[in-house]
Amino acid sequence: MPFFWRIFLIVEAIIFSTFIWQIITYPPYLVYIIIGILGLVWANKRRMANKRGFWTTFLTMMSSVAVAVPLLINFSLWLMLIVAVVFMAINHSHASHFNNRNLNNLFENAPWRKKNFIPINTTAPKPKQATVTRHNWFGHQTIGTNIFEWDDINFAVLVGDTIIDLGSTILPKDDNHIVIRKGFGKTRILVPVGTGIYLDHSAMLGTVTIDEQQYHLKNESLQLYSTNYDEESRHLKIITNVVIGDLEVILV
Repeated sequence: MPFFWRIFLIVEAIIFSTFIWQIITYPPYLVYIIIGILGLVWANKRRMANKRGFWTTFLTMMSSVAVAVPLLINFSLWLMLIVAVVFMAINHSHASHFNNRNLNNLFENAPWRKKNFIPINTTAPKPKQATVTRHNWFGHQTIGTNIFEWDDINFAVLVGDTIIDLGSTILPKDDNHIVIRKGFGKTRILVPVGTGIYLDHSAMLGTVTIDEQQYHLKNESLQLYSTNYDEESRHLKIITNVVIGDLEVILV
């Protein structure tokens, strides 16, 4: 990990340690949080016992407030968020605020510059069974290798660029899904020509490029269908959520 990133994580760790220390050493905060957690556990048990009513809702609401207030009035928590947001915003290559070329050169070794490439290969059919796939929190990931038939893609990543190339596979004549939850980074999806696309994307800050059109989102959601959606026999539904990052959907 580059030295610059280590410094950032060390600063965040110091602030977080201060935050925990302030909570532990100030009894009223600690008591409120403990009472709130116990209240949430009790409310959850009532819901599990099908006791869903006013008192369960009231208990959940008051317990949530008891936990949230001591946390939200602590300056260390806000300082952590401010440092993280400022750091990520500086590194975000948003077209209306930054020079992409200079930014890419400056942060070419940042974790989100490591591409997450998802190729589609083929092997012999295998029996259907449960599988568990581990994904990296940062940087490079390889998902979807050695697959004979199409599987829906569903994963989460904290920081990193993602490339999903579907150009060499044949999607079934059905609804196919790609679901991505991401903190920070760019996403590029290459879709075979002749596929109807439905996109449901939300972002705190980022640009969506699809069908040669661009949409700039600021804490907004975008839902749209490709122009040929109803005419195509193969459909791809793309559902993505990102804090800061751009999305490109390209027909190949």
